Amino acid sequence: MPDYMPPPAALPPGSIVWAYLRDSGGDSQEQSVPQQKTEIEAYCLRHNLLMGHVFADVARSGGSVIGRDAFNDLVDMVKDSDLRPRGLLLWNFARFARELDDSSYYKALIRKQGVIIHSLTDPIPEGVYGRVVEVIIDITNEEKRRQTSRDVKRSLAAQVRQGFSSGGVPARGYQAEEVIIGTKRNGMPRKVSRWIEDPELFELAKLAWVMRFQGKSYGEIQEATHGFLYKSKSCWPSFFANKTYLGIGKCGDLEIPNHHPAVVDQATWDAVQKIQGAHPKHKQTSSVAHPRRQSAPSLLSGHAVCIHCGAAVAYSQANTQQGRNFTWPYYMCGQKSRYGWDSCQGRMVNAEKAENAILDAVLTRILTPDFIQALLAETRAQLADTSAIERDIERLEKQVKETQKAIQNLLDLAETYGAQAAGERLKAREAELAFHQAEIWDLQSKKAASQLEISPEALKVVLDVWRGKIQAASQAGDVRVLRNLLFPRFITKVELGYDRAKVWYAFPIEGYKGVEARGMMVAELAGEGKKTRRRLKAASRGPSERDLKIYELHKGGKSTRELAEQFGLSKSGIRGICWRMRKVWCCFDL
Repeated sequence: MPDYMPPPAALPPGSIVWAYLRDSGGDSQEQSVPQQKTEIEAYCLRHNLLMGHVFADVARSGGSVIGRDAFNDLVDMVKDSDLRPRGLLLWNFARFARELDDSSYYKALIRKQGVIIHSLTDPIPEGVYGRVVEVIIDITNEEKRRQTSRDVKRSLAAQVRQGFSSGGVPARGYQAEEVIIGTKRNGMPRKVSRWIEDPELFELAKLAWVMRFQGKSYGEIQEATHGFLYKSKSCWPSFFANKTYLGIGKCGDLEIPNHHPAVVDQATWDAVQKIQGAHPKHKQTSSVAHPRRQSAPSLLSGHAVCIHCGAAVAYSQANTQQGRNFTWPYYMCGQKSRYGWDSCQGRMVNAEKAENAILDAVLTRILTPDFIQALLAETRAQLADTSAIERDIERLEKQVKETQKAIQNLLDLAETYGAQAAGERLKAREAELAFHQAEIWDLQSKKAASQLEISPEALKVVLDVWRGKIQAASQAGDVRVLRNLLFPRFITKVELGYDRAKVWYAFPIEGYKGVEARGMMVAELAGEGKKTRRRLKAASRGPSERDLKIYELHKGGKSTRELAEQFGLSKSGIRGICWRMRKVWCCFDL
C-alpha cells in the first residue's frame, strides 16, 4: 500500500469514519470511484478505523454542489448527532470541492459539528498553519479547474472553427457523421463529428420554416410534418429559436457562420422571429396575437365577449364538410363551446351580419363631424367648472410633497442603519408617489380639455383620413388591417349577443393634448333571411347613483377608507370608482 498521510492524533484507532468519493466523468475516470473506495477501505484496516457510510458522486463536477446528491446527503446526515462520525476521509481535497467558496463553507459546516476532515494524499501539517496550507491547496484546485475548463473550451472552439461539432445531439433535421482526424498518443483514432443533412428529416425541417413564415400554427406544422420532427407541439418554440438552422455552428458565445448546411435563409429567419415575438407566450402578451387568430382572422376575435356571461366569444365556421358549396362563419360564446350547450343562454351569431352592423355604426355614427362636435361640446360642458379639479390638484400636490419628504427621511434612515431597515417601506412610498403624480397628470389633462377647441375643417380632414383607411381595408377584405385600425383606437370592447351588441368605443383626438372621449353604443341585430335590420334610438345612460354619491363624497374630502367602510367596498374598489367617474362617459343606443 502506498504511503498516505497518517490520521491526525484527534482520530485515534477505533474511531468511526465516513468516506466521500467523486469523479468528474470521462473515459479516463471510469474506475476512479471504485479505486478510491478500495484504497480508503485498506487505509481504515491499516489504521484500525471503523468505516461507516460511503458517499459517492459519479461523473459529477466539483465546481458546484448542485446535482451532487451524495454530497448533499452527507451534509444533511452530519447534522444528526446520533449518526455523526468522528472523521470524514477524502482521497484528496479536490474530490471534496474545486470551488474555493464551496470548499471553505462546507468544510466549516462539517467541522462545526466536531467532525475531523482528513485527506489521504494532501500533506496538511497539524497545528495552526495547517489551515493556511489547506486554503492554498483549495485555491490551487480551483485554478486547476479553471485551466481545465479553459483548455476544453479552447479545444472545442477549434473543432467548431474547422467545421466539426462541439458535441451533443444534432438539431432535428441533421445527423452526426463521424470523422477521424488523426490518432491519439496511445495510438487510438481521434474521432470528431460534423453535422450533415438527415435524408429523412432535412426537407421536413425546411417545410416547417416555410409554413411558419406563412403564419401557420404549430398544429398545422405538426400535421404537415406527420409528427416525424416532434411528437409534441410544445417543442416548436425552441425549434424556431435555434440559430443553428441558419447554418451557424455554436460553441458557448462563439458563432461560426456557414458551419453546416442551412435550413433557412436570413430573411425567412427574421420574418419568423417577428411572428414568434408576437406570440402571447413571448414578448407580446396580447391575446390578439394568438396563432389561431393569425391563421383564421376575424374582426371581433379577441375583443368580443358574450353579452350574457362575459366569456370570450369564439369564431368558427359551419358547413365546412367536403362537397359543400358555401361556409357559414359565426361567433359563439366560448363557455358554451367548451362546456356544453346548456352552460350559457347565448346563441350562434352570424359573423358577417354582426361585423357589418358594427362597422356601419362606426362609419355612419361615430366618425361624423356632428357626432364628434356634440361629444366634444358635452365634454367641455362637463368640465366647464374646473374648481373641483383645481382642488383635487392642490390636494394631490400637497400629498406629493409629503411623500417626497417621507422618502427623504427613509433615505436618511437607510444611510444611517442600512437599507434593510427601510427598504420595503421606501418601495411603498415610491409607488405611492408615482400614483399621485399620475393622478395629477390626469387632472391637468382634464383641465386642459375644458378649453379645447377644434376647427370644423381640421376635424373633417382627420375624419376623412380615418374613414378612408377603414373603407379601403373593408373593401379589400384585409381583416388584419381593419382590426388594427379599429381596435383599440375606436372600439375597446364588444359585448356580443344573438340580436344585440354593446360596443364600447374610444375616440382619440390625436395631436390635441391627449384628450380622449369614450362611450358605449348598443347595436340591435335582428336577422331576416339575408337582411340585417338595425334600429337607431337615442337614449342617455350614465353612472349609477351609488357611484355618483361616492364620487361627490370623495370630492368633498372623505377618505377612501371612510368610503370603503360606509359602502362595504374595498379601498381599491373606491379608488377605481373615483377614477372612472373622472373619465367622460357617454352612452347611446344604436
